[in-house]
Amino acid sequence: MTTHSTHAPNTMLGTKPTLQWSEGQLAALEVLEDHLPEQVKSGAVLEAIGISKAFGGLQALGDAGLTIEAAQTTGLIGPNGAGKSTFFDCVTGFTAPDTGSVHAFGHDVTTRSPWKRAQIGMARTFQANHIAPGLSVEENLLIGAHLTLSGGLVQNTLRVGRSYRHERTTRGLAKAVARLLDMDRYLGVRAGVLDFGAQRRIEIGRALLGPARIILLDEPTAGVDAVEAARLLGLIKQLQVDLGLAVLIIEHHVRSVLRMCDQIYVLERGQMIFSGAPDEVRKNERVRAAYLGDASAL
Repeated sequence: MTTHSTHAPNTMLGTKPTLQWSEGQLAALEVLEDHLPEQVKSGAVLEAIGISKAFGGLQALGDAGLTIEAAQTTGLIGPNGAGKSTFFDCVTGFTAPDTGSVHAFGHDVTTRSPWKRAQIGMARTFQANHIAPGLSVEENLLIGAHLTLSGGLVQNTLRVGRSYRHERTTRGLAKAVARLLDMDRYLGVRAGVLDFGAQRRIEIGRALLGPARIILLDEPTAGVDAVEAARLLGLIKQLQVDLGLAVLIIEHHVRSVLRMCDQIYVLERGQMIFSGAPDEVRKNERVRAAYLGDASAL
């Protein structure tokens, strides 16, 4: 078992996540850590190579690629319409690329379904919420654990068969994740009545329960105010560091991306125009011209 401090260092950035876990959250972190598969500690965990995609006469992506390193946060930024979400969909299996390949954890997953990719530890969220609004927070989180439920989701929901004996453990995991996300007081509340920020946290919790080795987040702060966005991104960074996850994030809060990411890729008109550490991205003239503007303000 890993011993966690309230502040986990990020040597690549030279900064530390600012979130402080309570004693209860530290205990919940250990519960979740025991559930997750062993995390990859070094090397590339995901590679997208030469991804191209056209929709009719529109070339959305052209020979785009990136590499996600273990236990790091990688950002993908670019102006609106650059092709970021299309690239995400190709990487996660929701859209088939016209050319190129995707490799995750040593497997060629280019033709695998999203379900099969999730089974090896790839989890994602969407720019628009994909929660079940009529179900409680706890029930939504339990959906995220369906890959590890003995007997499948239906049997567990109906409480029949051998899978019933795993229900207590699974509900304990959902409660642990809710505690980490500061959502435990809402476990029995219908998800659809909660604000957008809370619904975003539900999606992140479901991804964690996948169980995840890499989480791909498509605009996780879309639709929330600046204060909640800062809190949510701080939470994501703390979870990434303390759990040893790899994270790929599309995010329009550029300052936050520059603070939280170890490596950043910049997409413009379907092509990766630059990649590097945050300071390198800030200083690159082409990136400033395409997206950042006055880098001195970042």
